[in-house]
Amino acid sequence: MQLVGVSECPIDRKPGSIRYAGVRDAYFGTPGQWRYRQHNQTGHLWLDPRPGEPDVGELYADYYTHSAVEPAAIPGLWQQAISAALAARLGYPAPDHVSVLAHLLSRMPSVGDAAELEMMRIPASETGRILDVGCGGGEFLRRMRKAGWDVVGVEPDLKAAARLAAQEGFPVYESLERLIQEPEWKFDVIVLNHVIEHLPDPVGVLGLLRGLLATGGRVLLTTPNASSLGARLFGEFWRGLEPPRHFNVFTPDSMRQALGYAGFRIKNIRTEVRLARGIWFFSYLARAGNREIEVSRLPARRFLKLAGYVFQLLEAGILKLLPDLGEEIFCIATARSEGERTR
Repeated sequence: MQLVGVSECPIDRKPGSIRYAGVRDAYFGTPGQWRYRQHNQTGHLWLDPRPGEPDVGELYADYYTHSAVEPAAIPGLWQQAISAALAARLGYPAPDHVSVLAHLLSRMPSVGDAAELEMMRIPASETGRILDVGCGGGEFLRRMRKAGWDVVGVEPDLKAAARLAAQEGFPVYESLERLIQEPEWKFDVIVLNHVIEHLPDPVGVLGLLRGLLATGGRVLLTTPNASSLGARLFGEFWRGLEPPRHFNVFTPDSMRQALGYAGFRIKNIRTEVRLARGIWFFSYLARAGNREIEVSRLPARRFLKLAGYVFQLLEAGILKLLPDLGEEIFCIATARSEGERTR
């Protein structure tokens, strides 16, 4: 694998000190040891060195977001709760059947927040044209088309893109550069759902996206939070690092900086606990070096899952006092006007 040295922060080109060295891929088995540098002011983490452009595609050959997923014929308890919360919070159609337990779950704040993020907090009353950058297996595109949106995707995994085009009829482009060649595309909403951390040049990509927004359009982003409670507890074993696929791991401060450099105005930025229980579970296994617990030791697995729920509740409580400690950053940004950019 060809590696590219990255001694300066990809956001502002300032040097950073080594934060983690000898980090391994505990989740998908990519060989080697990896190193992250950290920005001394914003806390931003970046991979140094990182895989070169010719080898990036190999990192995603079997990635979990790129497979086709068939919806369950009968929604389970969690999906019932999510659907009920979406109806109550964002105005989506209420499900035909919701069990009493699912209805109670849907009223929990953490479940409601998770439901909103399933739709990137886009209300049912809104429609238009939406671009999903890094659309993977197309789950979000299917969801939004069902809600009445005109959907377009960008996906560099050619197999996943071809499958979506053939099976769903979605327009899916292999790159933003290819999409930009067709100037009729303008979007009311552009989504990067856990995508920006995979980009070697996030500011450059954000600049391209700004030019694709329709007047009044917005960009919606989610990404792991390098200043989260889980990152502080687990360090190099934290699930949000995921070397060597995560080239950049943001903090709220570095996200503000990147969007500002790219010509955006932030309307809302906050951290979320939606992923806290899963991040705790997998980070614990990585630190213990005992991934087989997940599949072979059912009692231990159940205990760890329960502990993950406790961690999520704890983090949700802490967020009321320290709002930047959630495992995930959610951000809404709009393009600044020419006058604002030249001030």
